[in-house]
Amino acid sequence: MICPACGKARGIERSRKTSSCPCGRQVKIRKSMIKFETDSPLELAEMVAQANIQLANGKRFRRSRSKAPSDPYARVAQRVMVLKGSAERAEAIARELTTELGEFGVEDVRRVMTVLGKGDPEETMVKLVENSIVYEVGDSRYRAA
Repeated sequence: MICPACGKARGIERSRKTSSCPCGRQVKIRKSMIKFETDSPLELAEMVAQANIQLANGKRFRRSRSKAPSDPYARVAQRVMVLKGSAERAEAIARELTTELGEFGVEDVRRVMTVLGKGDPEETMVKLVENSIVYEVGDSRYRAA
Protein backbone atom coordinates (compact mmCIF):
# COMPACT_ATOMS: atom_id res chain seq x y z
CA MET A 1 0.00 0.00 0.00
CA ILE A 2 1.13 3.56 -0.64
CA CYS A 3 0.05 6.06 2.00
CA PRO A 4 -1.86 9.00 0.49
CA ALA A 5 -0.52 11.36 3.19
CA CYS A 6 3.25 10.73 3.13
CA GLY A 7 3.58 8.81 -0.13
CA LYS A 8 5.60 5.95 1.40
CA ALA A 9 5.03 2.31 0.51
CA ARG A 10 4.48 -0.22 3.25
CA GLY A 11 3.40 -3.82 3.69
CA ILE A 12 -0.06 -4.55 5.05
CA GLU A 13 -2.23 -7.56 5.80
CA ARG A 14 -4.72 -7.97 2.96
CA SER A 15 -7.49 -9.04 5.36
CA ARG A 16 -7.46 -5.68 7.18
CA LYS A 17 -9.85 -2.82 6.33
CA THR A 18 -7.65 -0.07 7.78
CA SER A 19 -3.98 0.43 8.48
CA SER A 20 -1.97 2.94 10.47
CA CYS A 21 0.95 4.52 8.65
CA PRO A 22 4.10 5.48 10.59
CA CYS A 23 3.33 9.11 9.60
CA GLY A 24 0.26 8.86 11.87
CA ARG A 25 -2.45 8.65 9.23
CA GLN A 26 -5.19 6.04 9.57
CA VAL A 27 -5.78 4.73 6.04
CA LYS A 28 -8.81 2.83 4.77
CA ILE A 29 -7.50 0.12 2.47
CA ARG A 30 -9.08 -0.12 -0.97
CA LYS A 31 -8.29 -2.66 -3.67
CA SER A 32 -6.82 0.09 -5.84
CA MET A 33 -4.18 0.79 -3.17
CA ILE A 34 -2.73 -2.73 -3.32
CA LYS A 35 0.27 -2.70 -5.65
CA PHE A 36 1.72 -6.13 -4.96
CA GLU A 37 0.66 -9.34 -3.18
CA THR A 38 2.82 -12.15 -1.83
CA ASP A 39 2.99 -14.76 0.92
CA SER A 40 6.75 -14.32 1.23
CA PRO A 41 8.02 -11.84 3.85
CA LEU A 42 11.35 -11.58 2.02
CA GLU A 43 9.70 -10.72 -1.27
CA LEU A 44 7.39 -8.23 0.45
CA ALA A 45 10.32 -6.44 2.13
CA GLU A 46 12.19 -6.30 -1.18
CA MET A 47 9.18 -4.84 -3.03
CA VAL A 48 8.45 -2.24 -0.32
CA ALA A 49 12.09 -1.12 -0.38
CA GLN A 50 12.09 -0.99 -4.19
CA ALA A 51 8.83 1.02 -4.20
CA ASN A 52 10.14 3.53 -1.66
CA ILE A 53 13.33 4.04 -3.68
CA GLN A 54 11.31 4.67 -6.85
CA LEU A 55 8.88 6.98 -5.05
CA ALA A 56 11.74 8.94 -3.44
CA ASN A 57 13.20 9.55 -6.92
CA GLY A 58 9.86 10.98 -8.07
CA LYS A 59 8.90 7.97 -10.16
CA ARG A 60 5.69 5.97 -10.14
CA PHE A 61 6.09 2.57 -8.57
CA ARG A 62 6.63 -0.15 -11.15
CA ARG A 63 7.20 -3.70 -10.04
CA SER A 64 10.37 -5.18 -11.47
CA ARG A 65 10.23 -8.86 -12.27
CA SER A 66 12.43 -10.55 -9.72
CA LYS A 67 13.15 -14.24 -9.99
CA ALA A 68 12.95 -16.70 -7.16
CA PRO A 69 16.32 -17.25 -5.48
CA SER A 70 18.51 -19.65 -7.46
CA ASP A 71 19.87 -21.25 -4.29
CA PRO A 72 17.58 -24.14 -3.24
CA TYR A 73 18.34 -23.49 0.43
CA ALA A 74 17.23 -19.86 0.12
CA ARG A 75 14.02 -21.00 -1.66
CA VAL A 76 13.27 -23.47 1.15
CA ALA A 77 14.00 -20.83 3.81
CA GLN A 78 11.77 -18.35 2.04
CA ARG A 79 8.85 -20.79 1.97
CA VAL A 80 9.13 -21.89 5.63
CA MET A 81 10.05 -18.54 7.16
CA VAL A 82 6.42 -17.60 7.89
CA LEU A 83 5.88 -20.65 10.12
CA LYS A 84 5.99 -19.88 13.83
CA GLY A 85 6.41 -23.19 15.68
CA SER A 86 9.78 -24.92 15.55
CA ALA A 87 8.19 -28.38 15.09
CA GLU A 88 6.01 -27.14 12.23
CA ARG A 89 8.99 -25.34 10.65
CA ALA A 90 11.22 -28.44 10.95
CA GLU A 91 8.60 -30.64 9.25
CA ALA A 92 8.17 -28.07 6.47
CA ILE A 93 11.96 -27.88 5.98
CA ALA A 94 12.08 -31.67 5.60
CA ARG A 95 9.22 -31.64 3.09
CA GLU A 96 10.68 -28.75 1.08
CA LEU A 97 14.21 -30.21 1.04
CA THR A 98 12.78 -33.52 -0.19
CA THR A 99 10.98 -31.63 -2.96
CA GLU A 100 14.04 -29.56 -3.89
CA LEU A 101 16.83 -32.14 -3.53
CA GLY A 102 15.16 -35.55 -3.43
CA GLU A 103 17.09 -36.49 -0.30
CA PHE A 104 18.97 -34.43 2.25
CA GLY A 105 21.32 -34.60 5.22
CA VAL A 106 22.14 -32.61 8.33
CA GLU A 107 24.34 -30.24 6.30
CA ASP A 108 21.39 -29.36 4.05
CA VAL A 109 19.24 -28.62 7.11
CA ARG A 110 22.10 -26.54 8.53
CA ARG A 111 22.26 -24.40 5.36
CA VAL A 112 18.51 -23.67 5.49
CA MET A 113 18.64 -22.87 9.20
CA THR A 114 21.61 -20.57 8.64
CA VAL A 115 19.54 -18.57 6.15
CA LEU A 116 16.68 -18.46 8.68
CA GLY A 117 19.02 -17.70 11.59
CA LYS A 118 17.17 -20.16 13.83
CA GLY A 119 17.56 -23.52 15.50
CA ASP A 120 20.06 -26.34 15.88
CA PRO A 121 20.22 -28.61 12.79
CA GLU A 122 21.42 -31.73 14.67
CA GLU A 123 18.65 -31.43 17.26
CA THR A 124 16.11 -30.82 14.49
CA MET A 125 17.19 -33.97 12.62
CA VAL A 126 16.96 -36.07 15.81
CA LYS A 127 13.39 -34.85 16.41
CA LEU A 128 12.42 -35.47 12.77
CA VAL A 129 13.72 -39.07 12.94
CA GLU A 130 12.22 -39.76 16.40
CA ASN A 131 8.79 -38.51 15.28
CA SER A 132 8.95 -40.55 12.03
CA ILE A 133 8.67 -37.42 9.90
CA VAL A 134 11.71 -38.47 7.87
CA TYR A 135 13.22 -41.83 7.05
CA GLU A 136 16.79 -42.75 6.24
CA VAL A 137 17.40 -43.73 2.61
CA GLY A 138 21.17 -44.01 2.75
CA ASP A 139 24.19 -43.19 4.86
CA SER A 140 22.88 -40.16 6.81
CA ARG A 141 20.58 -39.20 3.90
CA TYR A 142 16.86 -38.67 4.54
CA ARG A 143 13.51 -38.05 2.87
CA ALA A 144 10.24 -36.75 4.26
CA ALA A 145 7.78 -39.56 5.01
